[in-house]
Amino acid sequence: MLDLIVVSQESEQPNQIQAIYNNLQGSSFFIKARMLTDQVIGSPLRSVNFKCVLTSLQDHKFIVQGSDTGQSTYGALQVPNTMIGVGRSNNFIELFTVATFANGVRNMREWSPIIPKSVLYIYSDQEASGWTLKLLVNPTTKVNLILVVDALILMVLSLIVIVLYLKEKVDDEKEKGDTFNYF
Repeated sequence: MLDLIVVSQESEQPNQIQAIYNNLQGSSFFIKARMLTDQVIGSPLRSVNFKCVLTSLQDHKFIVQGSDTGQSTYGALQVPNTMIGVGRSNNFIELFTVATFANGVRNMREWSPIIPKSVLYIYSDQEASGWTLKLLVNPTTKVNLILVVDALILMVLSLIVIVLYLKEKVDDEKEKGDTFNYF
């Protein structure tokens, strides 16, 4: 899995593209976050700061932070999401904080807990209390469907086992009858 693409330019040389792969630790987590104006238009808000409070594998708390600084000059291709490297963690993200400035006033909102490797969309309102957090993949919405499918699979497997058991029983009775007819 490709982790990062870096485009660099030395003086008087053409652009160089480098791909960085994480081959050492496949268990490193990340968060992708993006703040949008609303659910209808979805224009990205710039200069948004994201902060996560985590616990390391050695039970030490640490903070990771990322920001979405807009760039529109010189044809820059910027990732629409802010990538925040969580690293190796054994727990949920304890506190996820989003902050931005609007009209000289700092607006901030916090959520807890968040699953690592999540893609988060924050839909803003004029007031920070109206902000909503949406997970791109929300596992709790499919719990009922998962339980129904699991129950159906277990019923089908049970039916197959019962049919094979009865067939084996009939075959055993037939063999037992054939054994007595031999004498």
